[in-house]
Amino acid sequence: MQAIAAVLLLCALASAFIVFFKGQPSAVVAALAKSGFTAAFMLIFVSEIGDKTFFIAALLAMQYQKALVLLGSMAALSLMTIVSVVIGRIFQSVPAQFQTTLPIGEYAAVALLAFFGFKSIKDAWALPDKVNGDLQESSESGELAEAEELVKEKASLKITSPLAILWKSFSLVFFAEWGDRSMLATIALGAAQSPLGVASGAIAGHLVATLLAIIGGAFLANYLSEKLVGLLGGVLFLLFAAATLFGVF
Repeated sequence: MQAIAAVLLLCALASAFIVFFKGQPSAVVAALAKSGFTAAFMLIFVSEIGDKTFFIAALLAMQYQKALVLLGSMAALSLMTIVSVVIGRIFQSVPAQFQTTLPIGEYAAVALLAFFGFKSIKDAWALPDKVNGDLQESSESGELAEAEELVKEKASLKITSPLAILWKSFSLVFFAEWGDRSMLATIALGAAQSPLGVASGAIAGHLVATLLAIIGGAFLANYLSEKLVGLLGGVLFLLFAAATLFGVF
């Protein structure tokens, strides 16, 4: 499974390189790259795999109807994405007097993406290598443990009402996502690229990651290497920071 995860993430990296650095991309690929859809999808998908909200959705799906958990989680993530893009656009428009001479929003986006790239690599590098006999021990100190703690805090009574399940999924995911690196990455991309493309790409990335969590999150939790995901995610952040910087010039 680690090999499969590595292949998937390396394919994402290869796709990103093709989109940004290929000489004559197809019209569809060029349009997606220009809109910010591709960058947002790649960054959010890689950021969310193995993240706290990924495991929250997986744990909730073990207790409640998967469709309700997916609906509540995606409502929270979609709202967070829209808020993040709006913040990015507001940030880009301030101060307005500098817009014609200095691309403040783009520089801020580059700085934020580069920061999260280096931080992801640094944090992942500090993690111990996951080996077969140590899976449970290594997961106890990571994002899975934090997600389990959050879900336990809300598990006082067995919930049967669909509205209650929706609200629990929405509230847990929304507040866990607030201030997370994927939110800040969306703000950065929203300031530098098309808001519609970034919003749609980020929501699509959240949807794919959340579906994976709900369908097989418990199984993947035992086999995904948090270190590998963190390293490749950091490289992807740096890749898009460089692409945004080259776009400025």
